[in-house]
Amino acid sequence: MRNGRDQQDSSSNVVSLAGARKQAKAAAQTRKGHVGGERRPTKGQWLMSVLFVTLAIGGVFALAVPLLRAAGIVGG
Repeated sequence: MRNGRDQQDSSSNVVSLAGARKQAKAAAQTRKGHVGGERRPTKGQWLMSVLFVTLAIGGVFALAVPLLRAAGIVGG
Protein backbone atom coordinates (compact mmCIF):
# COMPACT_ATOMS: atom_id res chain seq x y z
CA MET A 1 0.00 0.00 0.00
CA ARG A 2 1.26 3.41 -0.88
CA ASN A 3 -0.51 6.55 0.34
CA GLY A 4 -3.41 4.41 1.56
CA ARG A 5 -4.25 3.00 -1.87
CA ASP A 6 -3.77 -0.51 -3.14
CA GLN A 7 -1.58 -1.01 -6.17
CA GLN A 8 -3.25 -3.55 -8.43
CA ASP A 9 -1.57 -5.64 -11.04
CA SER A 10 -3.35 -7.51 -13.80
CA SER A 11 -2.63 -10.93 -12.28
CA SER A 12 -4.47 -10.19 -9.03
CA ASN A 13 -8.06 -11.28 -8.47
CA VAL A 14 -8.41 -8.87 -5.58
CA VAL A 15 -10.21 -5.64 -6.43
CA SER A 16 -9.93 -2.60 -4.21
CA LEU A 17 -13.06 -0.88 -2.98
CA ALA A 18 -12.33 2.14 -5.15
CA GLY A 19 -11.88 -0.13 -8.18
CA ALA A 20 -15.14 -1.92 -7.47
CA ARG A 21 -16.95 1.41 -7.24
CA LYS A 22 -15.49 2.51 -10.57
CA GLN A 23 -16.56 -0.75 -12.20
CA ALA A 24 -20.08 -0.47 -10.78
CA LYS A 25 -20.36 3.15 -11.93
CA ALA A 26 -19.15 2.25 -15.43
CA ALA A 27 -21.60 -0.68 -15.60
CA ALA A 28 -24.49 1.55 -14.51
CA GLN A 29 -23.63 4.15 -17.15
CA THR A 30 -23.40 1.44 -19.79
CA ARG A 31 -26.81 0.10 -18.77
CA LYS A 32 -28.34 3.59 -18.94
CA GLY A 33 -26.87 4.10 -22.38
CA HIS A 34 -28.93 1.25 -23.81
CA VAL A 35 -32.46 1.65 -25.12
CA GLY A 36 -33.82 2.17 -21.62
CA GLY A 37 -33.27 -1.34 -20.33
CA GLU A 38 -36.81 -2.65 -20.27
CA ARG A 39 -39.00 -1.57 -23.13
CA ARG A 40 -42.48 -0.22 -22.53
CA PRO A 41 -45.41 -2.34 -23.70
CA THR A 42 -46.85 -1.31 -27.04
CA LYS A 43 -50.52 -0.65 -27.76
CA GLY A 44 -50.79 -4.03 -29.47
CA GLN A 45 -49.42 -5.78 -26.39
CA TRP A 46 -51.92 -3.95 -24.17
CA LEU A 47 -54.75 -4.93 -26.52
CA MET A 48 -53.72 -8.59 -26.47
CA SER A 49 -53.41 -8.51 -22.68
CA VAL A 50 -56.93 -7.10 -22.35
CA LEU A 51 -58.21 -9.74 -24.77
CA PHE A 52 -56.62 -12.58 -22.79
CA VAL A 53 -57.94 -11.26 -19.48
CA THR A 54 -61.43 -10.96 -20.99
CA LEU A 55 -61.23 -14.51 -22.32
CA ALA A 56 -60.07 -15.77 -18.92
CA ILE A 57 -62.95 -14.07 -17.10
CA GLY A 58 -65.42 -15.39 -19.69
CA GLY A 59 -64.00 -18.89 -19.29
CA VAL A 60 -64.46 -18.76 -15.52
CA PHE A 61 -68.07 -17.71 -15.97
CA ALA A 62 -68.66 -20.38 -18.63
CA LEU A 63 -67.44 -23.05 -16.23
CA ALA A 64 -69.06 -21.64 -13.09
CA VAL A 65 -72.59 -20.87 -14.33
CA PRO A 66 -73.65 -24.51 -14.97
CA LEU A 67 -72.37 -25.46 -11.53
CA LEU A 68 -74.19 -22.55 -9.92
CA ARG A 69 -77.41 -23.43 -11.79
CA ALA A 70 -77.15 -27.04 -10.61
CA ALA A 71 -76.72 -25.81 -7.07
CA GLY A 72 -79.76 -23.55 -7.44
CA ILE A 73 -77.82 -20.34 -6.82
CA VAL A 74 -78.35 -18.91 -10.31
CA GLY A 75 -81.81 -19.25 -11.85
CA GLY A 76 -82.51 -19.68 -15.50
